[in-house]
Amino acid sequence: MLGKLLKHDLKNTLKFIFIFYTITIFLSILTRLFINTDTPFITFLIGRILSGTVISMFASILINCVMRLWLKSFAQGVYGDESYLTHTLPVTKTQIYLSKFLTSLIVAALSICVIIAAAFIAYYTDARWEMLKRMLFMGDTGIITVLAAVLVFLEFMNLIQCGFTGIILGHRQNRGKAGFSVLFAVIVETASQIAVIIFAGCAALFSADFKQLFTATATITPDVLYPVFAVDIAIYVLIIAFIALLNIRLLKKGVDVE
Repeated sequence: MLGKLLKHDLKNTLKFIFIFYTITIFLSILTRLFINTDTPFITFLIGRILSGTVISMFASILINCVMRLWLKSFAQGVYGDESYLTHTLPVTKTQIYLSKFLTSLIVAALSICVIIAAAFIAYYTDARWEMLKRMLFMGDTGIITVLAAVLVFLEFMNLIQCGFTGIILGHRQNRGKAGFSVLFAVIVETASQIAVIIFAGCAALFSADFKQLFTATATITPDVLYPVFAVDIAIYVLIIAFIALLNIRLLKKGVDVE
């Protein structure tokens, strides 16, 4: 039943965000056609305008991804009009939450892939690709880039999940549910970031690699960054798992639909 629920949530979420995907890819193709220094000035100017629009669409995808996942997929599905159908299905609160969480993970990953693809279409040149390879993918730097990308993605997932926590706690209030949802989301997100700092600080007490990050004269090498990124990733995984278990426990205590 979890698979069917996940399929429904993905379809319901992507049919809205897919509009932003389509517009972004279309604009990136237009940018590719117009942004050329060898073209007349007016054509070059149009290309620059399109380029700025494409970049703004990248932000729109991420913002709408978060808002859609928070407001539509989770809030409406668990507490809004759609909740009456959701809670009559033969599914557990754990399955409902896992479906929303997996939807978030898949849509977030897909959104990032669309942004990367659009950027490649709009701005790719051999010179830029060679520069990126030298900066991000040569030797040990490639591993650092991958670890950094994983860490950023986990931070994004943590942000979305903290939003889920905020919605759950906010809807336990008698009034001002939307305002309290935002407030609790900010509090939980801030607490999670403080926890990361505390755990990283504790790791610094036992790891020479971490200590070097706090030394002004230290030379930061890949050998130093490997364990740092690995520990930070592990911390985020644990925090995300903890918040997921907390949210499921809160949902099991009861849901007051609007």
